[in-house]
Amino acid sequence: MHKSAKRQQCGITVAGGNRQGNGINQLSNPSGLYVDDDQTIYVADRVNHRIVEWKRGATSGQVVAGGNGQGSGDHQLNYPEDVIIDKERDSLIICDRSNERVVRWPRRNGTSGETIISNIDCVGLTMDENGSLYITDFGKNEVRRYRRGESQGTVVAGGNGYGNRLDQLYYPQYVFVDRDHSVYVSDGRNHRVMKWMEGAKQGIVVAGGQGEGNDLTQLSYPQGVVVDQLGTVYVADRWNDRIMRWPKGATQGSVIIGGNDLYSTPYTLSPELSTDIYSNARWQQNGITVAGGNRQGNGINQLSDPYGLYVDHDQTIYVADQSNHRIVEWKRGATSGQVIAGGNGQGSGDHQLDNPEDVIIDKERDSLIICDYSNRRVVRWPRRNGTSGETIISNILCVGLTMDENGSLYITDYGKHEVRRYRKGESQGTVVAGGNGYGNRLDQLSFPTYVFVDRDHSVYVSEWDNHRVMKWMEGAKQGIVVAGGQGEGNDLTQLSYPQGVVVDQLGTVYVADGENNRIMRWPQGATQGNVIVGGNGSGEKSNQLNWPFGLSFDRHGKSSSRKIQ
Repeated sequence: MHKSAKRQQCGITVAGGNRQGNGINQLSNPSGLYVDDDQTIYVADRVNHRIVEWKRGATSGQVVAGGNGQGSGDHQLNYPEDVIIDKERDSLIICDRSNERVVRWPRRNGTSGETIISNIDCVGLTMDENGSLYITDFGKNEVRRYRRGESQGTVVAGGNGYGNRLDQLYYPQYVFVDRDHSVYVSDGRNHRVMKWMEGAKQGIVVAGGQGEGNDLTQLSYPQGVVVDQLGTVYVADRWNDRIMRWPKGATQGSVIIGGNDLYSTPYTLSPELSTDIYSNARWQQNGITVAGGNRQGNGINQLSDPYGLYVDHDQTIYVADQSNHRIVEWKRGATSGQVIAGGNGQGSGDHQLDNPEDVIIDKERDSLIICDYSNRRVVRWPRRNGTSGETIISNILCVGLTMDENGSLYITDYGKHEVRRYRKGESQGTVVAGGNGYGNRLDQLSFPTYVFVDRDHSVYVSEWDNHRVMKWMEGAKQGIVVAGGQGEGNDLTQLSYPQGVVVDQLGTVYVADGENNRIMRWPQGATQGNVIVGGNGSGEKSNQLNWPFGLSFDRHGKSSSRKIQ
């Protein structure tokens, strides 16, 4: 690549782009990709458990591996993360991550694959001109080289446990190998790209390494990496939503694509151009206070009965400070907040709130959407320097709300025991869960509180009186129980007044289990959950919660909840 090369700032869609789904013209959480000489693109279509081939200019793809459901059979894949082409053998090499294996699959009319490497937590892989494979092992924090015929391989980067020393990696992601056999690896949790020369015992930092951030000297969870013949590093800077270029020896990079705060996460770069939350994630058992914590009050460093919360991409937290009748913004690391809505006393004026229960951000319109509970309304409030709000939905006893990628709002009505979806411009909405009166049948809800919508538009709702979390698929007439539902209690099969609910890309349900003072995780299809935070009684200690309500994950999979002060 020429060192002065410039790139178009407006891209075109070459695969997918027809919303999330499993159609042949759709993708669902694509991760790794490979671009062939004829510009055919091969995509690891992760949540669809398949590899899809998209010819240049095509409006739909063709499944060339997997696509037979999630599983461990030879004909199946389970969350594939990356794919490359072995030209010599005309086959695909696939990181079949959740099966902890690397698979070789015929490129033409293949119906099943062959496991060539086992017991590896593979995220990224590449191949050198000799046919040696280089594969990142996320769990072992290392990169291994596998020469032809080898099944064990040799560590060529990391392998000294997780950490930030120059001989360590911390959750390595994608890998590139140059013509000198130097290995470049995106070091996710260290927010850097490392170069390990052949035979070296430690690497050198070639991009980032100045802590997480969006400065030109920094990266935030880097992913795909490519290096040109001049030694210039190109990296997909995931949480900064940009592609960066770092010339050889530079102490800072430049943004060549993105960086426009559009919140579309880049994963990989193709070498031919050349929370999620992981299933084994663990959380610290001692939390830190990120908002409030200075006893109950109405000071700018205090909260009073905080309920719903929203965590933005820069880890700014927005809190529905219920008994102070205001929404407060807390910047990352701040010791006090800023009132950005309400705070003008309890009331029904346009400039007031009355016991707000939840808040989200509408990025497109740069505004807050607020459940103004006791005023029985939903309010839109400017995010910057707003002095009053606009009522967008009336006569609703709103506790929780969320928004899908199309801008539709999903809102719980505590009084009518239902969840309604409001498409843009609608004031009446459509019932998408409950709506059949109070009760515990599968077509009913009982005092619904918080709501989450996944990428398939399935609605998850926590029920106060039924002590369960329900999932209602789009268009369904009744829901299914995905957590609790075994009566009130503190057994691992039970919940007690559940509140905030979040669902990850694997269908795992995370729920704030109110009266049990704990956060629980329920894997998809499980009949019982496990405690991931709290569960040590009600209290103010760092390992305790006190009636957690709102629940949110930041972009790194870190959870936030609240304690009643």
